[in-house]
Amino acid sequence: MNETHNAKIVCTLGPASDDRETIEELAEAGMVVARLNASHGTPEDRAAIIERVKAVDASQDAPLATMLDLPGPEVRTAAIDSPVRIDEGSEIDFLVGEEASSSEVGLSVPITATAVGDRVLLDDGRIETEVLEIDGDRVRARVDTGGELGSRKGVNVPGVDLGLEIVTESDRRELEMAADRGVDFVASSFVGSAADVYAVGSVLEDLGMDVPIIAKIERADAVSHLEEIIEAAYGVMIARGDLGVECPMQAVPMIQKRIVGLCRDEGTPVITATEMLDSMTTERRPTRAEASDVANAVLDGTDAVMLSGETAIGSHPPRVVETMGEIVGEAEASEEYATLREDRVPDPGESRTDVLARSARYLARDLGASAVVAATESGYTALKAAKYRPDVPVIATTPDEGVRRRLVLSWGTTARHAPFTGPGEGADRVIHNAVQAAVDAGVVEGGDTVVVLAGLMTELERANTTNMLKIHVAAEIVASGRSVVAGQATGPVYRVRSGDLGDVPEGTIVSLDRGFDEEFTGDVGKIEGIIDAHEGMTGYAAMIARELDVPLVGDTPLPERVENGIVLTIDGERGVVYEGDLTAGPAER
Repeated sequence: MNETHNAKIVCTLGPASDDRETIEELAEAGMVVARLNASHGTPEDRAAIIERVKAVDASQDAPLATMLDLPGPEVRTAAIDSPVRIDEGSEIDFLVGEEASSSEVGLSVPITATAVGDRVLLDDGRIETEVLEIDGDRVRARVDTGGELGSRKGVNVPGVDLGLEIVTESDRRELEMAADRGVDFVASSFVGSAADVYAVGSVLEDLGMDVPIIAKIERADAVSHLEEIIEAAYGVMIARGDLGVECPMQAVPMIQKRIVGLCRDEGTPVITATEMLDSMTTERRPTRAEASDVANAVLDGTDAVMLSGETAIGSHPPRVVETMGEIVGEAEASEEYATLREDRVPDPGESRTDVLARSARYLARDLGASAVVAATESGYTALKAAKYRPDVPVIATTPDEGVRRRLVLSWGTTARHAPFTGPGEGADRVIHNAVQAAVDAGVVEGGDTVVVLAGLMTELERANTTNMLKIHVAAEIVASGRSVVAGQATGPVYRVRSGDLGDVPEGTIVSLDRGFDEEFTGDVGKIEGIIDAHEGMTGYAAMIARELDVPLVGDTPLPERVENGIVLTIDGERGVVYEGDLTAGPAER
């Protein structure tokens, strides 16, 4: 799977892509979140798809998350077998029902809260009508723009509060299934305020679910309450389809930029969605305008871009994801992208975590570090690291599998599982585990400098702060034992079995096995450090180390795979032996 992009790719699964093989292909192409649209199919269908996605996630190192997109208080036309023609200039009645014709359209919920002169728009505004009168449970309207009306098409009534509950009975059934299957995100449709987000959260809490809420911005009143919605939700989705019906079409591009900017400054993950590569539902190449649309979202700083029908019902879903990845990669490689990222670093405010995360960004840049490594239990620290958009990858490590999957939606973040500590271990072990996970992910190599940002919620031995920033050199631990003589030394290692130092070069790390029972002969001044397999603090080797003032790590047999001449670094204070030269700065390496 390609994890090199900062902007992530969300894919909607459907009949063209919900089998195990295609899900694997989409993940390999770059999908990090599988979206399930609850407006179509049944909860049982989605439960089966979730299990397939989780199986793919379990089979790969890179996390793959699931997102359940709730229908919310939507209004849809009746389910019909074939489209009906709605003629311009004709009159049409809307009422709750399960049939549709050219003169009467059944709806899923009543729209009698409308008033004369209100607009009723069908199928993303393709069919436009204006209310003429309300007669009991019927709303009569004039058709201003006609067209073919298909099955279960969306209905918008811009600027009108229809009095619908934000969480419908259908939504509750979906959430019960989601609680049972353990989805990673819940997308809430048609939110208009922070209160709507909290209402969804209350239902989730009642079901025992601790799941991040993605608030979909698709109503005009949501645009009026952006700041409070962004603060209340874990993330935001710019659902440009309904948004372009509820608001003037020409206003949508600037609304999109405003939402991305607000989310970027707050560190709130934002998804740009709807018709990004729509022509690829049937075609093998996107239009130039679609490619520009994706690239501009990336340049704005979106955390993710989303595919809908392109992957749900399209002719070649994996190719669409590959194409989107290519467009994202090209945009992110541009000088314009680098300049914008450097110019838009937000102010940290008074939050200590924000100050440290922003500092980590600039430390990584100025030191030539390979990554910012964020060790986090809840995901909070990693979100803050991503907020400041460093020009190196953010490697988030966490002991929580749910948090690992959740972080795939964050800009520039590679998430991996790593344990925090074991019994009696402290903050140093947290850092080691986090950095080792970055090495295992292939983002960091031994000898690379990394900036470690740790959010420690657990009480750890020797850790008296909830936030920690450290410059660290990544290296493989060759062996570890007991600190006997403090200090740090680097040099080629030589196993000394007889005590004869005649052939040992200057600046050597000598290794003594448990069978060594001799005294050194020759120039002991050549010794830079000692790795001793013997236990105890007062043996012959310890005496020599103290006399020479060189570090010694005791109770540390050197593995047989380590050959003479390999450069090692020993840390006498921690009792650890590393592979490579950790004393050189980034430029020297």
